[in-house]
Amino acid sequence: MRRFSANYIYTVSGKPIRNGIVGIDDEGTVVELIDPQDDIVELAGTEFHNGIIVPGFVNAHCHTELSYMKGRLTPNTGLAGFVDQIRKIREEDEIVESLSVRNALDELHREGIVAVADICNSYLSFGPKLVSPIRFVNFVELFGLLPEKAENIIEYAREVKALAELKLQDTIAITPHAPYSLSQNLWEIVAREIELNSIASIHFAESRQEFEFSTSRSGPLAQYYSRYGLPVDAGPKGHPVEIVKRYLPKKSTILFIHNTFLTSQQAEELANHFTVAVFVLCPASNLFIENSLPDIQMLRKMGVTMAIGTDSLASAPSLSMLHQMKIIGQRFPDIPFDEILRWATLNGAEALGFSEDFGSIEPGKKPGLNLITPFDFNHSKLLPASKIKRLA
Repeated sequence: MRRFSANYIYTVSGKPIRNGIVGIDDEGTVVELIDPQDDIVELAGTEFHNGIIVPGFVNAHCHTELSYMKGRLTPNTGLAGFVDQIRKIREEDEIVESLSVRNALDELHREGIVAVADICNSYLSFGPKLVSPIRFVNFVELFGLLPEKAENIIEYAREVKALAELKLQDTIAITPHAPYSLSQNLWEIVAREIELNSIASIHFAESRQEFEFSTSRSGPLAQYYSRYGLPVDAGPKGHPVEIVKRYLPKKSTILFIHNTFLTSQQAEELANHFTVAVFVLCPASNLFIENSLPDIQMLRKMGVTMAIGTDSLASAPSLSMLHQMKIIGQRFPDIPFDEILRWATLNGAEALGFSEDFGSIEPGKKPGLNLITPFDFNHSKLLPASKIKRLA
């Protein structure tokens, strides 16, 4: 057994334990959690660290397949401009080596991430995932506005899903990309697929452009589709909130990704409609694409469930969850650190169905242990220089 101690242990399930001690077995299972209650407790072999110990992070949204695009896109071009850049780079790279994905998975592990909701447009990431200690929910993502191609798109997605089920032990689910990027035919098919999975992930309120396109078929997205000969009227018309309510199963867990321009009325409507609605924040990506952040204080005060994701290396400088937490803490200094930490750990674990093992430091769990140092103990906040060291 290995024992770790630090100035504080943030268990997430309870109050921080000052000078606490956590013991894990060879499998990483927490077998003891000691609160000295201001007494000095010395146990043989205990590793003491300056800083705080927190559970492993749960990344609620990532695109490891896009790792080869790191540093190749121009920031602040808006959603249509970002999508256009992605398309052009994909056309240039006919064969994408899996090395970029392997490097991304290594980075995720180094950054103390134990579980990831990963968007898959192909089978590219499956080989590297076979040898990764990280657990995944693999979302096989669909998009396509040509109605006549809906059956071909879903058949390919089913083939990718079948291959994942054959190779991987992780959760596999077919999911839509965004309200504006599927034809009505494809939406109807996807809705039936999600009912079989009970979980879906969808990019939502990432840009004002998507509201403009969905409601009036105008704006930069409409221009982008026209430029590439895509039908602007093939998808369902109406407000994105109404579209997702129409097609996504009410009783499924729905991860709403980005929420950069989500209003309180929209958030309330979604939270009230779906049995489990989780609003996933990807602040570094939001700043890169739209130079804007969600109204996190508004969402927090509403009491909706929030989680955190890194998005991809196409739109974020790293796959560090700590970096995302720093952005939130710096832009919203009134939000307590332990609340942000819960979004980065337990909330994501519960959303992905991993909370039996991950999300909090409790006996019987295998949450992974991360050391954060240095830390502002006077104000209980991260510092610009704060770094992660994976302990277990």
